[in-house]
Amino acid sequence: MARIITEPPPVAAPAVGPPRGRGRVAALTASALLVVVFFSSQVPSLRAGALNGDLGIQYFLSGETARGAVPLLDFEHTWNAGSWYFSALLYRLAGGDPSGWLFLWGVVFGPMLAGLAVVAVAWRLRLESAETLALVGGWFALSHVVHLGYSIPTLWVLALLPVGRGAREPAASALRAVAAGVTFLAHVELAVLLGAGTALYDLFGARGLPLRTRVRRAAMVPAGLVVAFAVQAAVYGRLGLPAAELTRQLLLAPAVTVEGANFGYPLFAPVSFRPKLFPASLVVAFVPMIWRRLSAPTRLVAFLHLSQALVAIRRPDANHVDAAVTLLGVLAVLAALDLARDRRPLAWARTALPIRAGLFAAGALWFAVAMAAGFRVAHLGAIVLLTLVVLGAVAAARVADWTEASAGALAAALLLVAAGVVNSGADRLRAGDDDSQSRAIAAAVAGPLRDCTGGDPRVWVVPSPLTLYSHLGLENPTPHAAFWYGFASATGRVGAALDDGSVPAILQVGTWPGAFAPLVPQIEARYTACATVPVEQTGDLVTIWTRAG
Repeated sequence: MARIITEPPPVAAPAVGPPRGRGRVAALTASALLVVVFFSSQVPSLRAGALNGDLGIQYFLSGETARGAVPLLDFEHTWNAGSWYFSALLYRLAGGDPSGWLFLWGVVFGPMLAGLAVVAVAWRLRLESAETLALVGGWFALSHVVHLGYSIPTLWVLALLPVGRGAREPAASALRAVAAGVTFLAHVELAVLLGAGTALYDLFGARGLPLRTRVRRAAMVPAGLVVAFAVQAAVYGRLGLPAAELTRQLLLAPAVTVEGANFGYPLFAPVSFRPKLFPASLVVAFVPMIWRRLSAPTRLVAFLHLSQALVAIRRPDANHVDAAVTLLGVLAVLAALDLARDRRPLAWARTALPIRAGLFAAGALWFAVAMAAGFRVAHLGAIVLLTLVVLGAVAAARVADWTEASAGALAAALLLVAAGVVNSGADRLRAGDDDSQSRAIAAAVAGPLRDCTGGDPRVWVVPSPLTLYSHLGLENPTPHAAFWYGFASATGRVGAALDDGSVPAILQVGTWPGAFAPLVPQIEARYTACATVPVEQTGDLVTIWTRAG
């Protein structure tokens, strides 16, 4: 059996107070400048139709609010009134210009603000210069802040870091209520999710606090939400909107609406590197031998990262996964620093090899159950199931390292990430070899082409796909297989070939290339459109030209 030991305090908990020393100040300054300079250069460009979707909703309602309309809620994304007033301020600052508004809304108060918050986190944790650079670098590499709304998780971490006054009463309880209430007035979904993550940390992650203190702190989160809702209901009531209608629009409609949910996370074939890491990142921090060595700030970040999983569980596309990984870089670096500071040996079980192998397998099974609960259950309750599985590991970590089982879970996590890398790479290779368009065209025109040419393989394919030569067994009767900007210089030689009959037929896919225009009158004078074949699978229209007479 595993040796039973009590959960120890963190060996190297972050110190309290502002950083000292030129090296640390220089690292903080350099990091802040990097964030500002990098993101100040990210001026977005608005392509045609960019304001037709979600972005257009944000821009239009921001403008309406700036012109005096009373906002309520974006029914789909749970933006609340506070966010509309703030966006209206940005709209006015931009003078109504959509590109200027998008730069402020999507860049300055999105990734730039979040990056500066990460620098402030490093300052509050008194990280050394190398650690500060690692934290900011890890955030750049692993996290992705989509826009203003997703700077909120980083700001939440900064506000509730359990260091200094934030670790003591009454400040800790007051900060929870304020953070929950202010966030609720800006973004309902994030307020609920981040509030749940904070409450989980207070109840199951904080160390060395009496149960009464933990419960009181956890209760301050819903208290802040209730007060914020009551204030908003009172204001809207004076404006003529009944509390029941506010409740329906603000809480009930988003809670019961599953339209747009698209369950089925691509666990084994994610399309980019963040989706590859995301599922495993939700639970690795809770593996007992890791969880026992994490400091209080890192534990808070771990629960907040877990709480955002619902965003990607509900909509497992790359954009929503990117929105859910806003704290991944912070979690990864803080956890690595905690583990590097902790010098205690792991408590390996002193038992027979079969028992140790069984513990290893149990850990791998726990990880598999966590992944199945979170990403194979097509219901919003998946986040609840995933959290319960994770809390099982937290409970186990209170009594032992469970090193063999932890190793099994970590091995399973590594295997999942590796499988995602291999499978997504294989999928891209297969996609790169996809010639389905050409094959579909070939299947559609093979019969009409044979009827028009009598089986003569000398057919000029214009302009593409050129793999039709192979699929249809054709021979190019000209030295020109493709067209380029300088093709006009070759029109004389090609025109002569058209005149002397050495080009019996032309297979035109779509429209003529622009550089081919000088030859079109010559073709129409000497060739006849023998057949026009629509290809339903690809939407192409293929014309078969043969020599007139």
